[in-house]
Amino acid sequence: MKREFELIIFDLDGTLYPANPEMDRLYPEAAVRLLIQKTGGDPEKVKQEFLAKKAELKQLLNGPPTSTLTLFYYYNIGFEEYENTLDTMIAVENFITPDPKSRAVIQKIDRHYPIYLYTTNNEKVGMKILQRLGLADFFPPQRRFTLTDAGRLLVPRREKLNYIKPGEKGFKRILEMHNVPAEQALMVGDSEVSDIQPAQQLGLPTYHVTSREDFYRLPEWLGI
Repeated sequence: MKREFELIIFDLDGTLYPANPEMDRLYPEAAVRLLIQKTGGDPEKVKQEFLAKKAELKQLLNGPPTSTLTLFYYYNIGFEEYENTLDTMIAVENFITPDPKSRAVIQKIDRHYPIYLYTTNNEKVGMKILQRLGLADFFPPQRRFTLTDAGRLLVPRREKLNYIKPGEKGFKRILEMHNVPAEQALMVGDSEVSDIQPAQQLGLPTYHVTSREDFYRLPEWLGI
């Protein structure tokens, strides 16, 4: 029997494609590079301070935060300058292999449900990843909310952080945009801290992706 949802929200990194440790390490490297440029500090000291702040935020969140959230939580770095730094550092074709099976999963789900992308990645890198995966047509700009979109919000900087996962305001915004109650929106993600827990706290059903096989089984789980 088909499960009834009015919206399915997908995470990007680690969900629509497997996490790549070599690519993942570039995010904290970009953060530290920016901090060194901004402060002119000793590179090793800047790195150690950043890692200490990340560990501190881990305690506050009761789970590991992204390097992106750590950067914006503690440092006065602009959203756009971080995005541009990452864009120059990450050649997605070196890290991501297109997977026709994953595309088929999204294609099938898109026939039955409205779908949306909610990611802590930025607009430029996120778009390159979607293009590499062959999924850009399924998640055009009006069907996604990225770190860049959070940065564009006309709210104080500290409030913008609440729109970055695991903050709950991004989830609420997506539900309000689609006029969908929480119990009718499914969150599909790989991170317990950033995807699953905040969605469940708001009353969204969740589907936890812990392997590619989990992702491939999603249509069957949905009953389609």
